Amino acid sequence: MPDSDQAPKDAPRSPFAGCLILIVMAVVILVLVSSAAYFLKKQTDAYKTFTEEEAKPAPVADPKAHETEFNSLVNRLRHFNHEVNNGRAAELTLSAQDLNLAIAHFEVLKSYRGQFHFEKLTDSEISGTIHLPFNSTSKLPGFVRSSLGIESRDNNLNGTFTGTPLLTDGKLILNVSEITPSKGEIPEELLSGISRFLISGELEQKAEDDPKNIPELLKTLRKLTSIGLQNETLVFAYSPDSKPPSVKEESDAMATKAKQLVALGAVIFILTMILFFILMSRRLKAKRAAAQSS
Repeated sequence: MPDSDQAPKDAPRSPFAGCLILIVMAVVILVLVSSAAYFLKKQTDAYKTFTEEEAKPAPVADPKAHETEFNSLVNRLRHFNHEVNNGRAAELTLSAQDLNLAIAHFEVLKSYRGQFHFEKLTDSEISGTIHLPFNSTSKLPGFVRSSLGIESRDNNLNGTFTGTPLLTDGKLILNVSEITPSKGEIPEELLSGISRFLISGELEQKAEDDPKNIPELLKTLRKLTSIGLQNETLVFAYSPDSKPPSVKEESDAMATKAKQLVALGAVIFILTMILFFILMSRRLKAKRAAAQSS
């Protein structure tokens, strides 16, 4: 006769639980794949409305064809860098042609050759020609294109732009506020995603790769105290009495101020409640005294 204290054997497991897990996993994978396919199709269809198959790179300046202007640019850059490194106030003005020559000559700006060509600088904005090559759908697998009905084509954004310069935390940024394609209209959500160009990106990358050997040009950028547009030129300035602009410091200062305001609000609330209880206590005492005297 079996021992009555012996633990009963485990009941056989139902295969339903395992099947249910597999079904849920399959549904999740199906939803993810379907979502990816939907957004891919939506993106490629959107590209067709404002891009062209033909690439039309922005013009690239030829320093040899503008030797006088180019030599002037190099000399002004050298003088400005010397003054900044020696802690003396200095200012550097660059015209649209200077910017184009800089892109054509300096290796750290080579990624912008054929991408930007500056044509006009006003007191409020920079404008010019832009060329941005987007991903070609021809790189997608054939079965993906056929199943989603995606046309095999190159997608090139060719057109004009307007923007403003920004200098913060040693980074030189071009904020593009408007792009006018040669075909169609660029969606607002896409423009917001590509509107900031880190012009000093190559320098930043070199500094990250080798922190002990920061490029001299980046060191100079990090010392600059202002940037602006004036008299159809881009003006870089350095003042030994001013601090370089910093979004991080401004955001930290705002966060600190917000914390101080919250703390002040808490103190005011606590003092108000204490005063309220004191007044209520006095009022109750007065009522009791009036009741006893009557």
